[in-house]
Amino acid sequence: MNRTGKIASYTSGSIPANLVSLAFSTYVQFYYTDYLKGDPQWIGAAATIQAIYATLLYPFLGYLSDRTSSRWGRRVPFVLYGAIPLGIAFMLVWLTPFPASKVALFTAYFLVTSILYDTLFNLTMVNWSALFPELFKSPRERAYASAWKQMFGIVGLVAGLALPRMIAQAVGWPLMGVMFGVLSIATLLTTIPSMELSRRRREQAELKLEHPSAETTLPVLQALRYSLVNRSFLTFVGMRFFVQFAFTMLTADLSYYAEYNLKISGTMQSFILLGTLLVALPLVYVWGRLVPRLGAFTTELCSIVLFGLALIPFIFARTFITALVSALFLGIGLSGVLMMTDVLISDVIDEDQLRTGKRREGTFYGIHGVLVGLGTPLQAIVTTIVLVVSGYTHTGPQPASALMGFHVMITAIPSVAIVIGFLIFLWYPLRRQRVAEIQRQLKSQALNSREA
Repeated sequence: MNRTGKIASYTSGSIPANLVSLAFSTYVQFYYTDYLKGDPQWIGAAATIQAIYATLLYPFLGYLSDRTSSRWGRRVPFVLYGAIPLGIAFMLVWLTPFPASKVALFTAYFLVTSILYDTLFNLTMVNWSALFPELFKSPRERAYASAWKQMFGIVGLVAGLALPRMIAQAVGWPLMGVMFGVLSIATLLTTIPSMELSRRRREQAELKLEHPSAETTLPVLQALRYSLVNRSFLTFVGMRFFVQFAFTMLTADLSYYAEYNLKISGTMQSFILLGTLLVALPLVYVWGRLVPRLGAFTTELCSIVLFGLALIPFIFARTFITALVSALFLGIGLSGVLMMTDVLISDVIDEDQLRTGKRREGTFYGIHGVLVGLGTPLQAIVTTIVLVVSGYTHTGPQPASALMGFHVMITAIPSVAIVIGFLIFLWYPLRRQRVAEIQRQLKSQALNSREA
């Protein structure tokens, strides 16, 4: 398979990664409470249990990914054999056989199917993600592949946000779940050619002959400890946490600002978010071209700065048009932030291999997912505090203090978070020359190992 075909095959997995995850997180609680008329307290409690479970499980799924081997090596079996069960589990979430009046059974079905789906999704996607540094070695190739990955990801993002309700209105929520489940299976299976199963099987057979009892990873506690004292990883994930938190604040709280400050409809609100994503879609390729010239560190700093500067026009936005223009500027920096994630974490994993002698993609992707994911509950807490302090009311016109609070939630707070993320990332040690040196040392080690 040629390089472009391999990249297109692998990165198409970004479509189901965003498609089903966004459809689930955005609409499932609405479906069970508003559409099926389930008890909000019971469903809310079940959703909280599911979220806590997912957070605790995620890093151990990454560790399992590092430890599990097969005739194709690591990672591949989880994607190869996980695609169909994942799609079926997603369908089951939307096919409850119990009426809402049977509260215990109805809630239990939601909880069990949600946990089943979430387990299979995380198990499959953490392994698919962890294949990235292994499949794409050089900084140039990683930048190019990451650009493709984010382009497919934005397609899945738009589809996961916009299509579920449209399809559900036409054919019903259960059929929507079936359609998305089938689509996720099909798109995940398109990633298999990129893994070159025949080559992997041949290499694994040779490896077992040469090193029959080789240990593939570190003990679990040692693996977690090494990751959490790794300066490169901590500065990377610290930056990612605050930048992602800023984006989550902006997108989650835009509805308040749009409805009460701009006084625009829900459709117009969707156009604002869609404008950001449509600008980001082609620009990920431009950012990918910059990485070999500037290095990953400098490229990431540029994207963070542009992302932060794009918040300034929102301060002055008073109409739908000005807000839309502001959102278009936001897409410029956002595309770089999205594109650089896999490039940077790949460099961190390469450096860790020099230190430990092990490839630990699963562990790093798993811990990254947990730590960055904590920004979502933090956003909920911060939003709640601002709403209470500013005097937000469910009924009647909003006081001036609440209108100011909505403005703060999408401008001041994200701006502070971006500045913190930028300052943390200044301590990131893997600059361009250091990354090049790591690549040279890894190539030298691989050559010496083959000669031995």
